[in-house]
Amino acid sequence: MLSIAMSTLRERWVAFVVSLVALALGVGIIATIALVMNSALTGFPGQRAALTGTVVLLSVSAGVTGFATVFIVASTFALTVIQRTRELALFRLIGATPQQVRRMIVIEALLLAAIGCVAGVVISLVGAPVLASVLASSGLAPSWFEVSISPVPLVLVCLGGMGLTALSVSVASRRAATIRPTQSLRESAGDPPGARPGRSARTGWGVALLLISLMGMGVVAAVLPELATVPVVYLWVLLTLVAAVALLAPALVLPVLRLLTLPWARGGSAIGTLVRENTLTMARRTAATTLPILITAGMSISLLGALETIGHAQSVEAGERLRADYVLVPEGGPAISAEALDRARKIPGVRIAPLAPTTVQVTGEAGLADGFWGYATDAQRFAAMTSLPLIDGTLEDFGPGGIVVSDIWELGAGQRVTVTPDGGKPVQLTVAAVVGDSAGGGDFYLDVSDTGPRPAEAAYVQAGGEAAAALRERSGELGASLLTKAEWAATVGNSDQGTGVIGMLVTLGIAIVYSCIAIVNTMVMAATARRRDLTLLRLLGATSRQAVAALLAESVVIAAAAMVLATAASAINFAGLLAALTQVVPGATLAVPWAPVLAFAATSALLAILATTLTATAAVRTPAPLSE
Repeated sequence: MLSIAMSTLRERWVAFVVSLVALALGVGIIATIALVMNSALTGFPGQRAALTGTVVLLSVSAGVTGFATVFIVASTFALTVIQRTRELALFRLIGATPQQVRRMIVIEALLLAAIGCVAGVVISLVGAPVLASVLASSGLAPSWFEVSISPVPLVLVCLGGMGLTALSVSVASRRAATIRPTQSLRESAGDPPGARPGRSARTGWGVALLLISLMGMGVVAAVLPELATVPVVYLWVLLTLVAAVALLAPALVLPVLRLLTLPWARGGSAIGTLVRENTLTMARRTAATTLPILITAGMSISLLGALETIGHAQSVEAGERLRADYVLVPEGGPAISAEALDRARKIPGVRIAPLAPTTVQVTGEAGLADGFWGYATDAQRFAAMTSLPLIDGTLEDFGPGGIVVSDIWELGAGQRVTVTPDGGKPVQLTVAAVVGDSAGGGDFYLDVSDTGPRPAEAAYVQAGGEAAAALRERSGELGASLLTKAEWAATVGNSDQGTGVIGMLVTLGIAIVYSCIAIVNTMVMAATARRRDLTLLRLLGATSRQAVAALLAESVVIAAAAMVLATAASAINFAGLLAALTQVVPGATLAVPWAPVLAFAATSALLAILATTLTATAAVRTPAPLSE
């Protein structure tokens, strides 16, 4: 089988280029991320806290890119098998068993994966320094961050790439093993008579994943609605549904295609009829071609819409929670220094409650330490300037020696707890109040006297007109800006905390760039294989322009079908997200950033159309033989 597989790769290398490019790019991107993440984890042992957000962001980026890679590589291998139906049928005709056919497909894929991994490593050696520079310049990593090359992540990524390839090709190889010897006698490239594209193990996995995603949405909405406020966590719920729709594409694409091509069926157009029959009779090929566009559009619509909706919910909650007149925010730096806050307090009529990020360690009954993230503040002024969703206790009891905790601490008001602030000594505090689900804020609030002075990421301010004017005049020397309540609330949903909106856009951007390249590869692969169809059209009297127009119309229909499925998946995702968010923020509403969403969708469709048009135009100039 190895010699046959190698011979096939040599003789039909053009047919495997698309799969090789998809593999090399996928491995290259993931290896690039792995090198940068390894540098963040091991290269700066004294600065790990400053790189926590960067590591989380890179982990999510690798996961999302891996998600896209699995489906795109699987679709390219599926398309390759479909285009080789007669060749594989001839192989069966001369005595090959289904197991031998399947083994040959897997060996071919693994050989390609080995070449792709080598190319991916080369790409990562160039891409890792570039990615580190982008992260540092955009504020997603410290300015001093640099990447170092290590063989360990490269070896792990290559092993993962081989495993990913074996997983991706498993369905295609199983389908190849079902090809019958008699199919070598068929001239038609369509699905064989009696074929049921919607009935396969892939469909079963798709249904199972759909049920899991719907159950996950229900559990989050009913039990853990606060998870919907964390994009890096909830995005996996969104991607699970997109994956389910992608797996169900062969079953779902046929009714969508019938609906989209219905006007052509009734209009009597020759090109329209040809497009309708081609897409419907070659459902498996159509589904494989649709998949990269579906993945790209599904990810972009779902994730961008979710980010905007979560950000809007955070803004609504922040406005409802804040009683202060103004908020002091850092300008030109990540935080407001403790010295600057002291100078601001000395302005007559100005009262300040800082929000200084800090972490604490709490040792449980079993001796295990749990870490929590929250804020140190001026307890009494904070209580007067904010309104938290209390479920036990009252903020009137919050002062030095007290702590306000979220319900995840599993404590009640009045209980005593010993905490160890980051860089401080253990201190015993009394729980003044317990707060419930929140789209913003931390796991706790304690008085700054229990932690010592710390830089603040913001500070609530109460001040009259003259005092506010004086503070605004001096805000420049404090390294801060004074915002009104409305202005600050509008910025909350767009704040970047390493894994916030900007970080998620970087994550999505990496995966979408890869997916867009995969769209071009797949459409070129599909159009190149249609040279024989174009030649037949020319022999039947069609002009070169009409032949290209037929293939172009087919790509438009395929892109439209992918957009319909992606929109349907996103609509379900948004319904589940809103069901959870409204439990936390009753005023939460759907907010979709239509400009970037439409831009991503239009780019995907345009790339598919351009790739098909250019490839078909080139193919029609070099007619293919009518017999193979």
